Amino acid sequence: MLAALKERPGAYLVAIAGIPGAGKTTLSAQMRTRLPHSMVLPMDGYHLQRAMLDSEGLRRRGAQHTFDSDALRRDLERLRESRQGDFPAFDHAEKDPRPGAVRIGPDTEVVIVEGLYLLMRAWRLEPLFDLTVFLDCDIEIALDRVAARHLECGLVDTPEAGRHRVESNDRLNALVILADGCRERADLVLG
Repeated sequence: MLAALKERPGAYLVAIAGIPGAGKTTLSAQMRTRLPHSMVLPMDGYHLQRAMLDSEGLRRRGAQHTFDSDALRRDLERLRESRQGDFPAFDHAEKDPRPGAVRIGPDTEVVIVEGLYLLMRAWRLEPLFDLTVFLDCDIEIALDRVAARHLECGLVDTPEAGRHRVESNDRLNALVILADGCRERADLVLG
């Protein structure tokens, strides 16, 4: 990915997308350490607050309709213009977004935006990015990681419950992303 950025001097907004458990957060953190004056903006900060979701929304948390894609688009448009601002973050242990937790200043040279749905056609975000990356990962390996993460962060109490949540929610989200052609539309696919 560093090579792709060198080929695009002046690239400012970089999207890292992929299915749940593909390694988006891990790659973003690694890129942050390798790119001086970069910041990571996680799409997860745009989860709708739990209080705004009905029981189905809570059960399917992480599906497209449980995010505020319009707010994300507005914030990215504003960021492209001003090159600074405060943005929400998300902590899986807290289970709700934290407004203003990510501060991007005018000295930031590259903003790495990471998240599931950044390349979805319906979200219309692609034109805002200078480089789009899709992390290609075997779906079973990725979903095993997600089941373990559900247990580690306390979203579920048992490995079986983690597996059930993966099968009833995360797999569906992964299949939507793949069916939409996000991988095929990315500038760069990393596997």
